[in-house]
Amino acid sequence: MPSNRMFTRTGIRPLAMRLLAYVLMFSLMISLVATGIQMIGEFDRRKADLQETQKRAAGLVSGAMSNNIWLMNFSEVANSLDDMRTVDAIDYASVTTSSGEQFTTGIHPEGRVISQTFPLIFSRDSFNGPKEMGSLTITSSVEQVYSELRNGALINLLFQSIVVMLGTLGLVIIVRLTLSRHLESMADYAARLNLDALVEPLRLKRKPPRTPDELSELEHALNKMRLQILEDTRSLRQTTIQSQGERDEAIRANRAKNQFLANVSHELRTPLQSVLGYANLLTDTPLDQEQSEYVHTLLKASEGLSAIINDLLDISSMEAEKLVLEDIPFDLRETLNDLVHMLGDRAREKGLALELRIDEELPWALRGDPVRIRQVLLNLVSNAIKFTDSGHVLISIEVLGRRDEKVRLRLAVEDTGIGINPEDIPLVYEPYVQLGQRFQRQFPGAGLGLTICRQLVSLMQGSLDLESQPGEGSTFWVELTLPAVPDSASRLRPDTRLVKGKRILVADSYELSRKITLEMLSRHEVHIEAVKSAGEALTSLRLAFDSQEPFDAIILDGFLPNMDSDLLCRQIRGNPLWADMRLLILSSNPQRGDAEHFRQAGADAFLSKSLRESCLTPILNQLFEDATKDERCFLTRFSLQSSNDTEKRRELTSRRMKVLLVEDNPVNRTLTRRLLEKLGCDVMTANDGEAASSLWQWHPFDLIFMDCVMPRVDGFEATRRLREWEKSHKRARVPVVALTASAMEEDEERCRQAGMDSFVAKPVNIEMLRSVLEQYAHGAPAKAPV
Repeated sequence: MPSNRMFTRTGIRPLAMRLLAYVLMFSLMISLVATGIQMIGEFDRRKADLQETQKRAAGLVSGAMSNNIWLMNFSEVANSLDDMRTVDAIDYASVTTSSGEQFTTGIHPEGRVISQTFPLIFSRDSFNGPKEMGSLTITSSVEQVYSELRNGALINLLFQSIVVMLGTLGLVIIVRLTLSRHLESMADYAARLNLDALVEPLRLKRKPPRTPDELSELEHALNKMRLQILEDTRSLRQTTIQSQGERDEAIRANRAKNQFLANVSHELRTPLQSVLGYANLLTDTPLDQEQSEYVHTLLKASEGLSAIINDLLDISSMEAEKLVLEDIPFDLRETLNDLVHMLGDRAREKGLALELRIDEELPWALRGDPVRIRQVLLNLVSNAIKFTDSGHVLISIEVLGRRDEKVRLRLAVEDTGIGINPEDIPLVYEPYVQLGQRFQRQFPGAGLGLTICRQLVSLMQGSLDLESQPGEGSTFWVELTLPAVPDSASRLRPDTRLVKGKRILVADSYELSRKITLEMLSRHEVHIEAVKSAGEALTSLRLAFDSQEPFDAIILDGFLPNMDSDLLCRQIRGNPLWADMRLLILSSNPQRGDAEHFRQAGADAFLSKSLRESCLTPILNQLFEDATKDERCFLTRFSLQSSNDTEKRRELTSRRMKVLLVEDNPVNRTLTRRLLEKLGCDVMTANDGEAASSLWQWHPFDLIFMDCVMPRVDGFEATRRLREWEKSHKRARVPVVALTASAMEEDEERCRQAGMDSFVAKPVNIEMLRSVLEQYAHGAPAKAPV
């Protein structure tokens, strides 16, 4: 502000200016109070003087007036009143006799006045006592008194203000010389403090006082603080230099770690592909039971090793903040069905019921990253199966609410396993940690699963929590908010028209399984009855038939406590009264050959409980459709495959795609060629990029599988040469799929920059190759089957 700059130029700093203002205001306030008190006292004195003057004047004329009134000499009374006007203080006077006559002199003043009334007493010795003859009233104006006091107060106040101003300026000068300039010196010293200025101590420009005062103490404290700051600054500089060195070392270590992971990934995936690939090929060859068990163990061990490698790469990508989530439409039901397919065998091996419960309010299409959501659920369900020896593992999806086209979901995994001790719960998300020493050797794994889950859920703006009781089981749940895709982008719901209005009997001894089945059926307006045993089922069937309300279908658990389910099937089928009723078997632990066993026992359909959410209603609808046609066809989940899927698979197998495989490892080259040939491809191979370039110039290919790391010319350089050759010779672009054992994020980006179209991390299997071929099959010319 301009006023601040002016005071600064004159040497008056803000503190001194504020002090000047405070002292001035305080002094003026004192002056005003003192002047007011003085005016009140002066007014009281002047008022008392007026009253005393009126009293003396009345005393002088009251005797004569009383006598003249007695003598009725009224002219003398008037003269006496006129004589009172000679007194300056008296402006108006009046006499009122006892007989009512009134005499006045002067003019009654305007404004504020002082009036006094005095009695007129006539006293003679001949009378018994004094006699009141009338009264005298004297009035004086006080306006002049007020005017004189006001003028005097203004002059007095002006004089006092001048004195206060001079005193305040003197005080400011004193404060400036003795205090504020030294404070300014201290402030300037503190403002220009640095490592060089800290070397010189603070010295105030004044004579040292005889006895230390406040400024001396402040100067000493600042110098002491200066020494401490100097020491801390030197220590901080040394720490900073050391931290920079440690940071650089950490960066180098992190780069070395990433390079180590990439190298380990490459070196492990290359032989791992051979193990997995040839193990899968062995499963298609004639094997006895012992050999099949060996191959099965080999596959499981290889898949476990592959999962650990993937976990290490995922945790490394998330630590480097290089993991990017997709945002695509997907059906969460299909994701859960894939999950059940993947883990169903593992649950059956341990005799566990893998149950699935889905909220009917779940939208048919959401937006998000289905692969990462499946990865989170896969880790949670795998852990649940791993730590559960008996009972069930329940996957449940609940819609918590919808707002602004967004759905709040709760994805929970509940098990009846060993549980977690309360003191161990904070440790479950720590990487490389497995809870309890007694479990570390019993259950394999790197201890990264839950760490990856929590970081993935955090990337999706969600939360991961758990509840657990030792010996009772655990429940992990994830809460996510995902956008819902409009209905126009959603897939068609399965046809359930024939299910409505039907009467269905459910026989299941396991309470949770029975409850889930009833929940699913209750969505379709059916009449349901539930029993727990074979005996209750037979009783319900008889009662329903007797009441002329027979059941249209019965859903049997694959295991009932008091009678084998196949015997119950035969008993039901042996009764001609129930011939029209359809019989569906739901098995919690289906084994190979169970479907055929129940078909021979008289069942009409067979389904795993884990596939109940996706297949139960469609199978019932198909059973009732067959009943309307008076047909009986044994149904399983494979019966629900659409003709479009069959035609698509048939179309792929009818195309003889010409494929170039570029792989330097002879074992993996032979394995991948065998897998591609098994999928119906014509395959040519090359052991490096140089050999591959000579092949594509002379042979047309529909697809090229390119290894990235090879001697002489690697896959990146070979792909760049291919793209340049296509451009110079005006050839159609041939899709190139990277086959690499390095699965880091930067490796995928490097592949795309080189001109490759897809990225497949080793170890590859026949299903992965099938998916790639399906993606590019439309570009291959169709040939007649041989």
